[in-house]
Formats: sequence, structure tokens, C-alpha cells
Amino acid sequence: MPKYGKIMALIENTIRVENELVGIIPITNDIWVKDFMPFQRRDGRFIFYKYTPDYLRGGKEKYMTDGLTAFNSLFGEIKDLSEFCVYTNLIIDGGNIIPCIDKFGKECVIMTDKVFKENPEWRKEDVILELRMIFLADIVFIPWDTEEEYGHADGMVRSLGNGRLLLNCYQDMDEKFDFMLKDALSDRFELCQLNYGKHCRNLSWCHLNYLELEKSILVPTVGIKSDDIALQQIREYTDKRAIPLKMKEIVKEGGALHCISWTMKEPHRDVIEILSDTSRDIYIEH
Repeated sequence: MPKYGKIMALIENTIRVENELVGIIPITNDIWVKDFMPFQRRDGRFIFYKYTPDYLRGGKEKYMTDGLTAFNSLFGEIKDLSEFCVYTNLIIDGGNIIPCIDKFGKECVIMTDKVFKENPEWRKEDVILELRMIFLADIVFIPWDTEEEYGHADGMVRSLGNGRLLLNCYQDMDEKFDFMLKDALSDRFELCQLNYGKHCRNLSWCHLNYLELEKSILVPTVGIKSDDIALQQIREYTDKRAIPLKMKEIVKEGGALHCISWTMKEPHRDVIEILSDTSRDIYIEH
């Protein structure tokens, strides 16, 4: 049985109860599928990028997964990808891509500025130009929380739709960084925030790393007081049902539900075949 077999079974069963389709990505080197699988743009096209992050260099290269290899393992070899795929040589992590619409109705992608550190051979202005071109969106950069080595935005901020964002509990952990994050976003977004006060703990960051489905939000819990507070606050900020999922074993590895899932929208599903559950990493199809 896979290391996280029970947790994966719980996740899959919950998703099926929510009337969503779920499958497994057969060929991967790690469970963090969000980071290496392609990002699907609003027009349905898949963006493939280089996944060679600095935190997996120097002896950890065996954990790197090529996004195209994983994609093909799931959907089979598709002869002509040009019609629905876009490629870039930028080094990017999928966990550092937060698509959203600002309060002026402009399509945006939020990323931490670690993307510049990951691509030192690129000029900063060229990185920005390339990102705008592949995402067809404005790029909103937020400061990298260096306490978190991966530099991912999905543990910092999530979109609530209609120009609203939900921020993690930085006011409970680091007021200076909280100010910097809000300063980077407040001009273009209405900001909401998770707040745990005296109940904030080392693992309280995980609740924002949720998996959003069509009618519900699956919220990671780890057996601490902020579990219940997060569920209550998420229910206040959205009209979707917030469903708790216990997954302390995975959270202690440094990620949660958003990190171990990959979602696919409706466009181009005619070229996609859903394979049987043959391995360990889940993807979710909307």
C-alpha cells in the first residue's frame, strides 16, 4: 500500500461524493503534482514550463518530474499538442501560480517574486514579458516568504472570485510581512484574511492550501484548534460548503490538498482519456 494510501482513499471518496471526477497520474516521482503538471489557461490551453526548482537540486533531483511525461502518462501520447499547449523555458512551480480576476475585471496571475531567483539567466523585464505572454494576463508579484523555501503563492493567497482574495494568517505570525503582502495586493483586490489569534500554531498555514471543487471546498485539518476556526471563516467568505479532511501526515511534509491535486477544466476534454487508478497521485477534473 502506498505511504499515504488511507489519506488518498479518503480524498478520492470525498471527491466522488461531491460528484466530481477523479483519477490518478500514473508516472510521477513525487506526490506534489500541482508543481509539475501544466497550468490550464482560461482558454483551455495547457502551459508547460521547466520544473527544476532549486530546492530539488544538489542530490534531490530524483524527485523532479517532467510535466510533459506526467501529462502523457495520464492522457496517452497525443500526436499533435500544438493546438492546445503552450511552452516556456522559464523555471516555474505550479504552486506559485494563482489565477484570479482583480476588482477592475482584469485577468491576473499572482506569483511570488522567487520566480526571478529561479531564472537568474533571464533579465527581470524578460521574465515579466514571458509570463504575460504565456498566461495572457497581468502578473501581480508578491514578496517571497523566505521562511517557506519553496516560494509558492498557494500557501499565501487564494482567489475568492469577484476581485476578492483570501490571505493566510500572517497577522498572527509576522506583522511586518503581513503589511508587505497586503501592500502588494490592496490596490487591485479586496482582501479577506484567515485569523486564528492565540490559536495560531506551526501547522495553521495548511488550511488555506485547500482544494476548491464546484460546490465545495476541501479544507486540510491537522487536529489543532485553528481547524475549526478556519472552517468557520472559509464558510463566511464563500457560499460553498467547507468540508474538513484530516491529513496531518502530508501537511508535515510541507504541503496540503492544493499541492497534491491538479484540476482540469472543460475545454479540450474531448482529447483526454481518463485512466484507471494505477498509482498514487490524484488529479481532479472539473
